[in-house]
Amino acid sequence: MSTSRFKRNATRAVAVPVAFGLGAVTVLGVRGTNAGSQQHTPPVQPPAQALSMQNAFEQVAVKLRPSVVFIRSRQTLKTTSSRGIPMQGFGDDQGDALPFPFLRSPQGGQGGRQFRIQPPGYMPRAEASGSGVIIRSDGYILTNDHVVAGADKVTVKLQDGREYVGKVMRDFRSDLALIKIDAKDLPAAEMADSDKVNVGQWAIAFGAPFGLSDTMTHGVISSMHRQEAIGSGSDERYYASLLQTDASINPGNSGGPLVDVYGRVIGINVAIESPSGTSAGIGFAIPSNTARYIADSLISKGTVTRGYLGLSPAALTYQYQQRYGVKEGALVTSVQDGTPAAKAGLQVEDVIVKYDGKEVKDDASLRDMIARTAPGARVSVDVRRGGSERTLQVTVGTNPDSGVAKADAPVQPQPQAESRGKLGVQIADADKLDSDTRQQLNLKDELKSGAVIVTVQPGSPAAEAGIRPGDVVTRLNGKTVSGSDQLKQIVATLPAGGSTTAVIRRNGQTILAQIAVE
Repeated sequence: MSTSRFKRNATRAVAVPVAFGLGAVTVLGVRGTNAGSQQHTPPVQPPAQALSMQNAFEQVAVKLRPSVVFIRSRQTLKTTSSRGIPMQGFGDDQGDALPFPFLRSPQGGQGGRQFRIQPPGYMPRAEASGSGVIIRSDGYILTNDHVVAGADKVTVKLQDGREYVGKVMRDFRSDLALIKIDAKDLPAAEMADSDKVNVGQWAIAFGAPFGLSDTMTHGVISSMHRQEAIGSGSDERYYASLLQTDASINPGNSGGPLVDVYGRVIGINVAIESPSGTSAGIGFAIPSNTARYIADSLISKGTVTRGYLGLSPAALTYQYQQRYGVKEGALVTSVQDGTPAAKAGLQVEDVIVKYDGKEVKDDASLRDMIARTAPGARVSVDVRRGGSERTLQVTVGTNPDSGVAKADAPVQPQPQAESRGKLGVQIADADKLDSDTRQQLNLKDELKSGAVIVTVQPGSPAAEAGIRPGDVVTRLNGKTVSGSDQLKQIVATLPAGGSTTAVIRRNGQTILAQIAVE
């Protein structure tokens, strides 16, 4: 089975790896039958530290196991064929395992496919399984959306053997879902504050890998704030902030809890990175704070509303830290016109260091804070701008649905456009472009001056930075740009081999671009 690796943060294909048959296995322990042969003293006396750690894990198991459930979801396939029906299309691709599969376990024989010969007119069914965790004693269970997506019937099995048919509430975007069962006095797990999770701390995963329910594994938190896109087309999900762990998690662990040594839930297991489709020591979980917000919204409203400012944050790289004089925070790289961010006076190249009184560590933490803020709330945003700090007041909006970007139309160079070798672009003054070119570049009528990007050479520094025809440069290397002549002068002073920033206007928003200079 061959696979191809993807770059980090690139869109990942969704796949479910080969599943193992779930036949029962009997393990026979060898025991002495002579009572006199029993040893009252262990052959090895482990150090107190080892016994203490073992005791800690045992306590976590005792506390958490009753809160973890096994979930089986069933979907009726829309076909009346009497031939064998491969279980495909039920949320997961059953082909070769690609590097970043979800963790739902297909039910069936060797190879992860189940074929059934059915009589004419019979509606075949596809089944899959996953995990979940009880978060409220009155029957609310948290799991992944991809565990229950498309299911006609969802069955929950508790650790004590009781089974219930559940009612599902889904949130596709977060890949989280709630299942409500008709039960009371259930052992609910405690949710931790995932903002206080640290790299290196113990991480313990519970769930049903390959359908083997009541499984516990352990490791550490390997990294924080991983950003990943998984899936393709309408099935793609973007995860703005994930916990990474080396605790062994596999298909079937989806929706199960990742907990700390105190037995508190710090995340919901969701995906793995693996060339084989099984555990390679790189697992991911949705932080508990995100899960708590989604669950509370689904319980109280039946839907999820997310806060929205209308800006794009980026991590502070070493170069950005040196340029703006800030070690931690989120750099504003774009601001959409007419949004809460624009109305509050936030600007590109602002570094947000506090949000609603809380320290902002990076772009991922800011995204989480904004998303978990109720629309209509008024919050303070502390920014670093031009060497000084200021506080802005922002009224949070509601996150709109994302539109689909259309491809740029090719634009032919104008005779008056000037080539800039260092950046790989041709530029022109906005007031010297003819009406057809202005329309192709999607320039607004009110834009009568400025340095307009007319063409971008493929593979050039500008192209690598994401600059495209129709962008209007308003600032370069910290200097205001009023036209093509001024842009040309600034570019001429840029040393080769370094990097610079450009502030550009594009389709009603202001964007920051980092450009390497040749």
